[in-house]
Amino acid sequence: MNLLRNLVFYFIFYSWTVFFFLIFSPVKLFPKKFLLFLSNLWTSKVIKITQKILKIDYELIGIKNIPKNTSFLITSNHQSAWETFFLSFFFKGSIFILKEELKRIPLMSLYFKELGFIFINRNSGFKSIKNIISSIKELEKRGVRKFIIFPEGTRIPVNTRGLINPGVFAIHKILKIPVLPIKHDSGRYWKNKRFIKEPGKIRVEFHPVIKNTSNKKLFMKKIEKIFY
Repeated sequence: MNLLRNLVFYFIFYSWTVFFFLIFSPVKLFPKKFLLFLSNLWTSKVIKITQKILKIDYELIGIKNIPKNTSFLITSNHQSAWETFFLSFFFKGSIFILKEELKRIPLMSLYFKELGFIFINRNSGFKSIKNIISSIKELEKRGVRKFIIFPEGTRIPVNTRGLINPGVFAIHKILKIPVLPIKHDSGRYWKNKRFIKEPGKIRVEFHPVIKNTSNKKLFMKKIEKIFY
């Protein structure tokens, strides 16, 4: 039964995704509001079919910790593709800070660019951080308030310790932007690079916001303690 559910899911997911992005491929012709609507529509449908077909649901803990009426940086651990869909769906209008390699994804990369997503060249060090900071400042002027980053830089299996990029601290310190740490266990059910996903309930926990921390060691320890 689980194999059948996965086969049905993949068929619907890829059919819907290809159809959607082909129909709405002329992204440069669309106003920003419509692009945001399309992005939210696609991610919400992915979450829905994940719930209905794969039987992967989620529970939210600590919603009260989400900041209101201010810019903030969502800092999440990374175990699978699921949280990419979920965070975009849950934090509507948010901007992802992504690794530069994702620019190569056909069609979707056009949306990334038009939506204003920020790309990291992990080989360019502080130059890349400067680009992120200037991009966030510019987007804040346009009314963007929510930014998302996976500081581990890649997907880390459940019960495995990753390496957190200190660039997240530099962004926090220079911009004085509050950081909302998120811990989830999506990798228990949406197994990375595995064909078969398992039914279950993903726990998504919003931890207290980190503010005005100028001590790098303390900041990194806080994030590590939450993630691991």
